[in-house]
Amino acid sequence: MITLSELLKINILESFDVVAGKDHLERTVSSVSVLETPDFEKYVIEHSLILATLYPIKADQELFKRLLYILKEKNSSGIIIKIHRYIEDIPKDVIELANELDIPMISIEYDANLSTIFNAIISEIQGSEYSKSNLTSFYSEVLKTISDKPSAKELCRSVETIDDLDILIFNPTSEDLYYSSQTIKNYFDQYSNSQSTLVKDGQSLLYLTNVEYQDEVIYRLALLTNKEKRYMLYNYAEIYKMMLIFIFQRKRENFMRQNQFLLSFVSNITSNFNTNEELMEVSKFYDWDVKFPLFLMLFSIKGSHNATATVYAILRAIVYKLRIDRKSVRYVFMDDFVLFIINISFDLNYASTIQDIYDLVIEEYPKIDLKVAYSNPIDYAHDIPKVFAILSKTMNNANRRMIDLKIYNENHVRLITLLKSLNYEALKEFSQPIIGRLLEHEKKTNLPLINTIYKYIQCRFSVTKTAEALFIHPNSLKYRLGVAEKLGYQFDNDRAHFFDLYLALYVYVNLMEVNE
Repeated sequence: MITLSELLKINILESFDVVAGKDHLERTVSSVSVLETPDFEKYVIEHSLILATLYPIKADQELFKRLLYILKEKNSSGIIIKIHRYIEDIPKDVIELANELDIPMISIEYDANLSTIFNAIISEIQGSEYSKSNLTSFYSEVLKTISDKPSAKELCRSVETIDDLDILIFNPTSEDLYYSSQTIKNYFDQYSNSQSTLVKDGQSLLYLTNVEYQDEVIYRLALLTNKEKRYMLYNYAEIYKMMLIFIFQRKRENFMRQNQFLLSFVSNITSNFNTNEELMEVSKFYDWDVKFPLFLMLFSIKGSHNATATVYAILRAIVYKLRIDRKSVRYVFMDDFVLFIINISFDLNYASTIQDIYDLVIEEYPKIDLKVAYSNPIDYAHDIPKVFAILSKTMNNANRRMIDLKIYNENHVRLITLLKSLNYEALKEFSQPIIGRLLEHEKKTNLPLINTIYKYIQCRFSVTKTAEALFIHPNSLKYRLGVAEKLGYQFDNDRAHFFDLYLALYVYVNLMEVNE
């Protein structure tokens, strides 16, 4: 059974005003009638909802009141009246009588179509009687399916067994989109931002809702049917919303187990996985088809951001730029870092590709402080923890010492380690004659010449890119370079001799600055 209150909540009437009986909207609606004759007694059915223009009543208030007494006698669900056609407004004393008799009275505007409203109410009444056994069977079958394969894609396939129903599921975080037909995809593209739960388009009805879990929107759900089967939308919507919450919970549980597994083996120098075959066998439990060589990318993400959304942005950039399937990538959260482990089966220009990935993420999230350290291809499972240790140590040092470099590769890290193993005084003796004038001027004036020239060389002598990297105006950069030139540092077209200057700056920024 369905109540008048439930009918009003599901947009049966696009615009209406409850003018009487507001406290009695929970009445059951068992049928609906269009009443346009003066002999009311013959046509008012028990517990029916009445639709009327009041053509036989017009200005006859006594006849109007007699209708209300008949509705009271028949336990009517209420009356819906189209105004501004045969009556302009419902008289005040009629409204008062309706309130005394506890009869819900609802006014609708002239342009409302009574035939459309009648058919929609009939459909909802029929839907409320829809066989519970059918839904119970469907629920059980779908639950079994997604328990084995908890995915929105798999859930979408369940609609194949239901006539005249299409489904679309959108994940706003990962931006994954699954749908059962191109028709519902087209409707979703057109109405996805609609504030209404139910959208009518010709003979079609589109149901749209957010699926929330712990105050977070985890999915956007759309269902499509024809208007004669409107009742299907609400019956199946509740089942699909429950299934999506179940999928979300299961995926989160699986992710946490996978996260623990990945964290355990990448951070354990004495790894239990001594051979590639051992790692490949265990990874199957997590639906991960490990292939060698593997490739590590360790990201440090700071600043205001949604952690999950940012990680998905990085994941999309990796998949896009490396031209790989998402199943080839796994990631693990560890404090302020996120480690991506990637199957790489082809050669690529690592430096430019990683820079492209970095740029894509920064383009989407320009306010975050992002750093990335990446490995060379790793051919053996037992080397993974060692490489990870090198990357994580470097990232921690970079953050602690606020080194301005954003991208580190494994070779870069190993160079720092090599330089650290050299005699500190020898490194200082090498660097001091080259950058001594810059250091002296910087200490006197607080003008950051060291970092400016270091970044200028890194940006391949581009004024625009260097200014952007330092967050200063190009004229400010030119001024600093002018000061450096006056100190004897010439930045002409012959840049081959800059290796010694860059190495001295590199040694100072990465090794000496922290010691001093």
